[in-house]
Amino acid sequence: MVAVRIENRAQLVYLLTEAAELEHEILCCYLFCTFTMKDSTAEGLTEAQLEAVRGWRRAINGVAVQEMIHLATACNLLTAVGGAPQLRRPNLPTSSRAYPPAFRLQLIPFGLAALDEFIQLERPEALAAAPGGYRAGAVSLDRLGDIFSSERNYETVGELYRGIQDGFSYLAQKLGEDRLFVGPAEAQTADPYFTMPGLIPVRDLASALAAINVIVEQGEGASPDSEHSHYNRFVAIRREYDALLAADPAFEPARPVVANPCTVMPADHALDSLMNRIDDPFSADFCNLVDGSYELMVQVLARMFVHAEESAADLALLSDMTVGMMMDVVQPLGNALTLLAAGPSLPGKNAGPSFRLSRGAAIPTHRSSAWPVFRERLSELASYCRFLQAGGGTPPVLAQVRSVLEGFAARFADGEAVAS
Repeated sequence: MVAVRIENRAQLVYLLTEAAELEHEILCCYLFCTFTMKDSTAEGLTEAQLEAVRGWRRAINGVAVQEMIHLATACNLLTAVGGAPQLRRPNLPTSSRAYPPAFRLQLIPFGLAALDEFIQLERPEALAAAPGGYRAGAVSLDRLGDIFSSERNYETVGELYRGIQDGFSYLAQKLGEDRLFVGPAEAQTADPYFTMPGLIPVRDLASALAAINVIVEQGEGASPDSEHSHYNRFVAIRREYDALLAADPAFEPARPVVANPCTVMPADHALDSLMNRIDDPFSADFCNLVDGSYELMVQVLARMFVHAEESAADLALLSDMTVGMMMDVVQPLGNALTLLAAGPSLPGKNAGPSFRLSRGAAIPTHRSSAWPVFRERLSELASYCRFLQAGGGTPPVLAQVRSVLEGFAARFADGEAVAS
């Protein structure tokens, strides 16, 4: 029985949008995990253990980069068929109703539980379909049409992309490629403005299938024998972890970070039992800074994918800022946050980012509004760093991050892109 069937453009856009959301959610899970990993022998690791942990962090960061490519690819596919780039998503942990039953995504610190969760997420279709495995109920094939887009049940992300792949082939035949790929070619995001290996502009059926193949071969749809698949990378880390644990039962490669941290409890009370509220005042403020910076980075990335009115210099700035916000703001802040106490209600536990996106995290509609909005927000975040620094005894990373934020704000001068 085929779980993912696509009969029209609306259903294709619906499922591509869901794929983009899932890639974004999984990316955040991986980033959170890396932030929680210890980074020095002062944290109780031997030199050999620290070398292994740093290697694991590099491997997981490599997978996270590829998830970013997958998210960007889903956005290009959406643009190509007349949809809109999807950078918004439900907050984590996800509601039981957000995605099929096989996807209950949470922010979990690095450890055996996290690795087992990642192995499950990335397992190849061949393993998911093994006898005795769970299989979600599929849409019945006796229905002649699905005029209103609706969810599909699938067990792996690879299965979702196989359905999307089939949908592209079917609709190209049904409508013709000229009628299917109606998105302007110049709206595609790839070189030279967003250089990521495997990110392919989508302009026809061949390039659409090639783009999806990159996702499948790198990640969730790869063969169980693919050495460099996400699945096998996590399996390898799990084996190395087991070996180090057998040699030293006290081995603990992660900081005692709470799962699913938050500063404000979500409105969905069904998630209350999964959440851990950070109630140390400074840590809560620091968490808000990380989340606010991440949200702005997502908005900037989204504007780059829309780029309806941007010049080449504008796109270069948006690309620089996306990468800079991730590497020089979110990553160092996230690492520093997991060294801070969660608060009196969680004794012995550390805080962590929640990667929240607020209701107001929309893409500014026009370039003329995006530029002043981005500059204003960058200045606000820099001021928030100064506010936290005023408390004394704060992590030195705040001064570095503040300088980066102020530098980007200066480049949005008078509504024009300014060279670095």
